[in-house]
Amino acid sequence: MKLVTCCSFKGGAGKTTSLMGLCSAWASDGRKVALFEADENRPLTRWKANAVENETWDGSCEVFIADDLTHLEAAYNEATEEGFDYGLADTHGGSSDLNNTIIASSDFLLIPTMLTPLDIDEALATYRYILELLVGEAIDVPTAILQQRIPVGRLTASQKAASDMLGVLPEFESPMHERDAFAAMKNRGLLHKTLQHMEGNPAQRLPMRNYLTAMNEVKIMGSFIDAALGE
Repeated sequence: MKLVTCCSFKGGAGKTTSLMGLCSAWASDGRKVALFEADENRPLTRWKANAVENETWDGSCEVFIADDLTHLEAAYNEATEEGFDYGLADTHGGSSDLNNTIIASSDFLLIPTMLTPLDIDEALATYRYILELLVGEAIDVPTAILQQRIPVGRLTASQKAASDMLGVLPEFESPMHERDAFAAMKNRGLLHKTLQHMEGNPAQRLPMRNYLTAMNEVKIMGSFIDAALGE
């Protein structure tokens, strides 16, 4: 099982959105995805509950509580024994032994950020923290910045400057744009399952185009990570 972790010391950076999108991308290809929830606010547990209610959950995915080291170890072992292809970890804010263990155990690290000065500062601080941790442990883990909630149209001058500044660091080839489909995932469920519900409904024809574009973006993200992992 490959462990992919979404890291940010700032709330609202897009960790959970990134994780949900990747889960949809891999599950739609028939992969089994374990979701490790280290965030005490339980966003993934609520997401699954909403998806089950909307009939947009995928049985190839499962949420495991991993809010302390004992739970994390038990969840990881269980998911490995059950043959999950990917583990997706949602860390909590700040530094801790739990976060350090998740980061050091990961096969790929994803740092989401929006193009605001505060978000950029937090992303750079997270990147620096991860780098120092990995160097200290003599571990090499592929790490990349993911630009989140990027306008579909032209960037402002400040956004363009922020994007250019991030370009000196390892980055995903494609960002996650600001789309209704991504904003609605927490309430509506998995993207590919929501798309299946939309098919054949004339009233959903226009919104469905937004979801198809969003699905294509997360599949590009998944392929980027697969390539980094040699999959």
